[in-house]
Amino acid sequence: MGFIAGLALAIILNLVPYMRTRGAYQTDGLEVIGFPMVFRSLGGFTYALDFFWPALAVDILFATALAFTGGLVFCKLQMTK
Repeated sequence: MGFIAGLALAIILNLVPYMRTRGAYQTDGLEVIGFPMVFRSLGGFTYALDFFWPALAVDILFATALAFTGGLVFCKLQMTK
């Protein structure tokens, strides 16, 4: 349960920047996805689509670490009951 909760939190944290900037490329802004590192950006004055594989790898590692930490916390809480 803790692993799933941590994974869901990491997915939500990655989608928050996207939801806040969705459609910004239509007005010379940037639409971005990713937390803690932006791995995809779209738009800008010269309109470009940039995808950064190393940043995506860091985001996946962050999500995995957050999920395992959530799982460990959940297990510790279950052991104390």
